[in-house]
Amino acid sequence: MKLTGSTVTMITYLLVGLICCSTIKGVEANELKLRAREKMRKDKAERQLQVKDAGLVFSRGYVCITRQQDFAFVIPQQQSIVPEDLFDLNLLGSSTLQSGGIYDPADVQIVDRLGTSVADNFFGELARGQFAGQRQPKFIPQKDPGFFFNGECVATQVRGTLILGHSCLLNLCLGGGGYNCLAIYAGSKFVFDPLEQVLLSPSTFPESPNPGSIVPSLPPSYPGTIIGGTGLFVGAVGYVDVTTITGSTLTPASSATETIKANLSQAGYITQKINVVTNVPLPVAP
Repeated sequence: MKLTGSTVTMITYLLVGLICCSTIKGVEANELKLRAREKMRKDKAERQLQVKDAGLVFSRGYVCITRQQDFAFVIPQQQSIVPEDLFDLNLLGSSTLQSGGIYDPADVQIVDRLGTSVADNFFGELARGQFAGQRQPKFIPQKDPGFFFNGECVATQVRGTLILGHSCLLNLCLGGGGYNCLAIYAGSKFVFDPLEQVLLSPSTFPESPNPGSIVPSLPPSYPGTIIGGTGLFVGAVGYVDVTTITGSTLTPASSATETIKANLSQAGYITQKINVVTNVPLPVAP
């Protein structure tokens, strides 16, 4: 087929148009990518400036270890002095109180404790205790009296024995003889049932106290806000994250009465990782 001059010219225009359109679209796509990258870069720089403007330039991690005698789980008065069943307990207003030493994470080694050792025979020869998380500190360093973490968390939203939210006031003291302290408020969702294994595990009550076949659950981590401080931490602001990595044995209970036996103690250390970000310098734990 013979092409006329006008036909060739038209085809040439079409080809040039297609090439131009594809080139323009490619340029536009690249520009969109560049704009997106630039926007991400500016957003990142803006976040960094906000952090610097807030003065949150100091961060450090600590480990808190709390002994059983320094930890309490307090259940408020019930409708009856002795509930007929543990399911009848209302944990609204229940609180946990603690006071533990603060240590450098490099000085604390966490090891597996699977309840298979003779050393775990807390409840008699046949019943070996299981720790929450099945881990424990291998060695507890010497405690400095000026470094500690204490306070109280109160259950503010519950459904039976299930805690749905809490409100905490905590002190993180880091030296100065115990006078350099950060004041921490934590109020958020906190979904945890401290009696879940006691209530729901079919093998929980063959004897009193509980056998070592049940592994207790660890509570969830939670955030907190630094609302001030004392000593060198006056005017401090920032935030913390608290994560529990080791816990105690199961809450002792009696199969005969389906009640908690307060005279039967729990075993194990409660270990928590505390990450702190604030606007004041943070010392290294001893």
